[in-house]
Amino acid sequence: MMRAAAILSLVYCLVLTTGAFAQEEGEAPPVTYPDLAETGDDAASFVPTGWVLEKEIRGDLNKDGADDLVMVLHDTDAANLIKPDLNMDVPLDTNPRMISVAFADKAGGYRLELANSSIIPRIQYTNESDPLSEAGGVSIDRGSLVVALYYFSSSGGSDTGNVTFRFRYEKNDFRLIGYDRYNLNRMSGEIEDVSANFLNRKVIIKTGTMESDTEKSTTKRLKSATTVTIGDIADPWVFAPEY
Repeated sequence: MMRAAAILSLVYCLVLTTGAFAQEEGEAPPVTYPDLAETGDDAASFVPTGWVLEKEIRGDLNKDGADDLVMVLHDTDAANLIKPDLNMDVPLDTNPRMISVAFADKAGGYRLELANSSIIPRIQYTNESDPLSEAGGVSIDRGSLVVALYYFSSSGGSDTGNVTFRFRYEKNDFRLIGYDRYNLNRMSGEIEDVSANFLNRKVIIKTGTMESDTEKSTTKRLKSATTVTIGDIADPWVFAPEY
């Protein structure tokens, strides 16, 4: 009886330890995002337990002459390591990222201004690249917060390229002022390059092919003058300006 109970206990433990791996692609385990500290002396002060500081950038985002902090935070929860294919040598890491911004305080230290968990998509498929690899990344450019995302699929899709969002801090929020999307279809060789300026509402669309240096350029206008903020972009792969 005791031996049977021990066997059942062992089986139960194996289920617990491998259960996270028995997951379908595209079904990353749900995540409860932690609250970040409201103030801190440095970037490490805003890193919650179980997360790591993947990148730290300094620059003035609110035009007060002091360098602010932009942080890319990455979860390290083992429950988010899944094996859609149990024969995989290395589990797929679906751990999410967050972008946080802390403004420099005149009295010293920093105060949290932004904690966003949607602008950088989670990896959920074994055939997709890390969105922050290659042409992707988070940076500060001319006082704006820039989030560039790279997409490439080794199978199941022929499109590759990058999407870039440019945000400016206005009225206590990060407003989208620029959107750029470059897409190459590896099967047809067709190229589309879209650049949308949310300040003057002008959109420039350039189309061409890999086989030719000739491209066609068309200028249009955004249909809506509605302000878009970083929190309005629930899925950066789906978001696209209407023109």
